[in-house]
Amino acid sequence: MGKKTTMQDIADKLNITKVSVSKALNNQPGISITLRQQISDMAKQMGYSKVKSINELSKDGYNFAFICPKRFFLKDETFYTTIYYYINKQCVSQGYGLTCFIINNREEEDLEIPEKLLNEKFNGIFIAGEFIADYLKKLDELNFAKIAIDFYNEELRMDSIVVDNFYTSFEVTNFLIKNGHKEIGFVGNIFDTSSICDRYFGYVKALTLNHLPVRDDWNLVNNDFSGTYTSDFDLPDDLPSAFMCHCDKSAFMLIQKLESCGIKVPSDVSVVSFDNTSICELITPKLTSVNIDKKEFGLKSVDQMINRLNNSDEPFKKIYLKSNLIIRDSVVKFHECSKEVALCKEN
Repeated sequence: MGKKTTMQDIADKLNITKVSVSKALNNQPGISITLRQQISDMAKQMGYSKVKSINELSKDGYNFAFICPKRFFLKDETFYTTIYYYINKQCVSQGYGLTCFIINNREEEDLEIPEKLLNEKFNGIFIAGEFIADYLKKLDELNFAKIAIDFYNEELRMDSIVVDNFYTSFEVTNFLIKNGHKEIGFVGNIFDTSSICDRYFGYVKALTLNHLPVRDDWNLVNNDFSGTYTSDFDLPDDLPSAFMCHCDKSAFMLIQKLESCGIKVPSDVSVVSFDNTSICELITPKLTSVNIDKKEFGLKSVDQMINRLNNSDEPFKKIYLKSNLIIRDSVVKFHECSKEVALCKEN
């Protein structure tokens, strides 16, 4: 007879500790869903006799909620809908329940929490997109684990899954500067969300350190609280040679506005954005945008939720995800004549 597979054999194969294997196979806390799945799969592969399925290893009966402001959960802006898809897919695979709540503007302003969320038992809630401060405080009062997705607030008792928007924006602005752009605008309302605010100040830092101007008239806003984006806004008389937009939909509306005024993108004005949604490949020119992995957002959110339930006394965490710039057609190197051509076309 061959040698029986031991926990130490599994640990050696995965280059982890025997304690981690034991915790995973005996349904003990302190192991992420991802690692628990890897250990389960390896144990089955190696013929370990006591391995259970991942659903058996998971605690039965977890019931979660996903809540998002309607202004972020839009058919034509797929960032949060895609994150929800991956959270739901992960929950289904683990046997967890997930209920989705989309909060309209009136409900948010009137601080109305859905009755089902108040009256039924939930183990945790995923809060996607940044609600107004008073609504977040109401959610914070709910007595179950909470994960903030794509925002943070140091006053709230919840973990956050975020991109390092400040540093990423700093790097993206430097990308434009390295392409010769010395006059760069920003599109987004810094008072809307923590992510937009961080992106703005990363942009300001890059310009300041390069001794370039930060001008109020180059900070444009082309959306409102309802989540509606518009091309009905004023361009500055003195256009910069490039704009950084807080999201792809904002960039799309900016490009429409510029081209309606006879200003070509990117030959006259370059445009860069955030989120790398489907819009980027559908418009002309194709949009240069920061890729934020929506699948990773979903998986990390569920991982941290389970970790929080298993380790409720741990300090709250801010977990940063990686991002990268996808370079397409909407940015070109600056030429001295470009701005003059754009301004001539306006006159």
